[in-house]
Amino acid sequence: MRLNYTLLLLSVFLFASQKGVAGINWVEVGVNGLTCSICSRSVEMSIARLEFVDSVVMSLEKTEGRVYLKDNVQANLKLIARAVVNAGFSVRFLRIQFNFDNTPVDNDGLFSYQGQLFEWVDFKMMKKPGDVVLKLVDSDFLPKKESAQWKKKMASHKASADQHVLHVIQEG
Repeated sequence: MRLNYTLLLLSVFLFASQKGVAGINWVEVGVNGLTCSICSRSVEMSIARLEFVDSVVMSLEKTEGRVYLKDNVQANLKLIARAVVNAGFSVRFLRIQFNFDNTPVDNDGLFSYQGQLFEWVDFKMMKKPGDVVLKLVDSDFLPKKESAQWKKKMASHKASADQHVLHVIQEG
């Protein structure tokens, strides 16, 4: 009985710690080429080596992984994509669950997090803050054919050419 109570408290704590925190709650990465548990483990270990990664949960069935980040450590999303490539695979998608509590978004869909500038490709004003799933549509995070489709839409955006911007669309 005591063990069940401890597990319940731990579950409540973990759930509470993941909700309502401004910024990135998790990163999901789709991986092309995963065919076995050894492949999945290779990608998991490659991502887990990144200093800002707390844990990685891979799904061989879905050929994707969910990455949880360490608190108060600056994350680099491009390094997650590079870790997949370094393990010998390619990135199918990269999504983040972002909590917009205390993160302002300007009228053009620009927002900043940990010094990184993000821009909505097809921005519709957010009606309320909270958790939103965003898909990154830059070439590092999608197959070439799909990223080329988004590149045309990114050309007319407001961010200056000398700024490095990650482009996102809202999912779900």
